[in-house]
Amino acid sequence: SGGGSLNFRGMEANRLLLVIDGIPLNNAIYRSGHLQSVTTINPFFIRTISLLSGPGSVAYGNGAMGGALLFHTKSNIQKENSLLIHQQYESATNAIMFNFLSNYTTKKLAFTSGFSIKSVGNLKMGNTRLHGYDNWGKESFILNENEQLYTAYEQADFIHKTLFQINDKNSFLFNSQYSTSSNVFRFDKMNDENTEGNQKYDKWYYGPQNRFLQSISWSNKKSRTIYDSFKATLGYQDVYESRHHKKIGENFLSNRYENVNIYDFLLDFNKDILDAAIAYGIGVRHQNINSTANLSDNKNTTFYNFTRYPDGGSSVNNYFAYSQLNIPLLKKVQILLGGRINQNNLTANFKNPTFNFLKIKTTNKSFIKSALLSYKISRSITIKTSYYGGFRNPNIDDIGKVFSKNDKDVVVPNNKLEPEYADNLELAINYQHQKLQFQIQFYNTKLSNAISREYSSLNGVDSMLYDGEMMRIQMNKNIESATINGISFFGKYTPSRIFNIRTDCNYLKGTSSNNNPLAHIPPLNASLTFSCIFKKHEFDFYAKYNAWKKEEDYDISGVDNLEEATIDGTPMWYILSLHYVYKIDDFLTFGCGIENIMDIHYKTFASGLSGSGRNLILSLSSNF
Repeated sequence: SGGGSLNFRGMEANRLLLVIDGIPLNNAIYRSGHLQSVTTINPFFIRTISLLSGPGSVAYGNGAMGGALLFHTKSNIQKENSLLIHQQYESATNAIMFNFLSNYTTKKLAFTSGFSIKSVGNLKMGNTRLHGYDNWGKESFILNENEQLYTAYEQADFIHKTLFQINDKNSFLFNSQYSTSSNVFRFDKMNDENTEGNQKYDKWYYGPQNRFLQSISWSNKKSRTIYDSFKATLGYQDVYESRHHKKIGENFLSNRYENVNIYDFLLDFNKDILDAAIAYGIGVRHQNINSTANLSDNKNTTFYNFTRYPDGGSSVNNYFAYSQLNIPLLKKVQILLGGRINQNNLTANFKNPTFNFLKIKTTNKSFIKSALLSYKISRSITIKTSYYGGFRNPNIDDIGKVFSKNDKDVVVPNNKLEPEYADNLELAINYQHQKLQFQIQFYNTKLSNAISREYSSLNGVDSMLYDGEMMRIQMNKNIESATINGISFFGKYTPSRIFNIRTDCNYLKGTSSNNNPLAHIPPLNASLTFSCIFKKHEFDFYAKYNAWKKEEDYDISGVDNLEEATIDGTPMWYILSLHYVYKIDDFLTFGCGIENIMDIHYKTFASGLSGSGRNLILSLSSNF
């Protein structure tokens, strides 16, 4: 319902790097809490998603603290002519979706064009309360029976790609993407109470979230002395977002607007030397950040307001180089070595006289390295052990932000922040033989110099007036170190051609240096799927499970929204779902499904929104 924050091994928001078609999405205002920016990527356009952990993340750099999440959108690589129309309805939100994708080609040109629109109504929660908390999630202000008000929204997405094949050695790819939405309300704010126990906010919503991406890539496969192939990419992104809120009884709507322009240049090379393979590259990223704000009345008359980020404008320049070397040591042993050097220059300008500086300038340098040893014990079993570093430069959101989450504390700028680092150890065991395959991974991550929010003072005082209220002053500081340990398991059993069983399970535990629970650590979670494909029919029956997240396991700084859980934490939950697909003919496919068959009430960890109740899904796809 307009939200959703990805979490990989306890890394979330600005500590998890998102990359779409080779261009990093993370920008200078990605925050550390929970982040909904991934919703600007439409699932209908996606060809593959890759979770990249281990030394491979060195190639992606800033923000890949424990790995990177790579999205690859569909392209007309096969140079075909086709037309796909997909329509879908979901009962839990009365959602209607329409998706269109076409591929067409000429002698040297191949095109992909698509658009997607969806209208989503208010989300209905489950009615079966196995957890025993009768009133949990029943917000008195914004609930109509099981319908959660202020969760409706609309979104539209567009994509166009042109592949120009000059010859068998050279090609150009032009990639255009655009996403926009309606206003998206903050449900977890609209359910807040004031001191009298009444609804606190009249309005609290994000304005339309707009993301435009344009990239041009040149691929060359003509072997030279220093490379066998290379890829040069120019990218531009224009990101626009805003926040708007007004408390009940107030006369003014607070409006804060953010615009980020991002320019990328990436140059990647590959070269084989005897049995070894080397990949290396260089890159530059430049970002401009413009932050404005005002207060408006019901006549649209505007007045002064604090901006969220420096009101004089900000810029960030990032320069990097990396290399990776893959060497076969023995017949069954391979080693992968890598390194990356990075320099980050940040400038932020302030006009606001409240702060004791008019300009922030920082320069940070980082060097990370990695190594992986792969040993193939037999035809079926491979063991990989690795060490890899990760880092994240403090961005404008860390250094220059002014905001309040709870109307009690206000975060103010700090010009002394340094990069935070992660040292990762990983052991993976892979088994694959005929009908059975599984993978088990053990990992350990040590965070150092981590950025944490602490109480502080400004100009000798520990409080200031912000958004009409006196609040305690906080700053981000490099004071925290932490450890994350985890294990993940994936298995698949295929007893016959038409039937298989898949399962996965993830468990991790994170603690800070003073032995307090770490934020962003989800509870034990698992899934089990039974799949059957028979002629024109495909069935999937699956179960999802999340264990308890006890109150004492929540972080003490409030990042994971304990106030949205029960007095004991977030209860265990599971849901059962069934999906069915019928291929009517070569051109037409019908799909239906029931998610959360038992209509169970639950909340996912750290969410203020109750999960979807029983949800009937109907879809029809036409492929020509």
